[in-house]
Amino acid sequence: MHLVGELDVTGCDVLEAALGEAARPGRDLVVDCARLAFIDAAGIDVLVRVAPAIGQGRLRLTNVRAGLAELLDLLNLRATVPNLRWDTA
Repeated sequence: MHLVGELDVTGCDVLEAALGEAARPGRDLVVDCARLAFIDAAGIDVLVRVAPAIGQGRLRLTNVRAGLAELLDLLNLRATVPNLRWDTA
């Protein structure tokens, strides 16, 4: 899956539905963030809520820009959402 443009509260329903359809328990779900220009708290909330649906699989965010990576680190999401992982662009 690829995120493009800005993700704020107005697009969260679409993202949550798409992630829910793509999520398969025990399998990794990869979300490319290379073209994601902006994400707000509502968008991050969707990621946090969808991750448990994957069970033992991982929700992997790839090509995460530095600002978002710093925010995810500040929120301590590696500890609170054990199967959410990201790498920087």
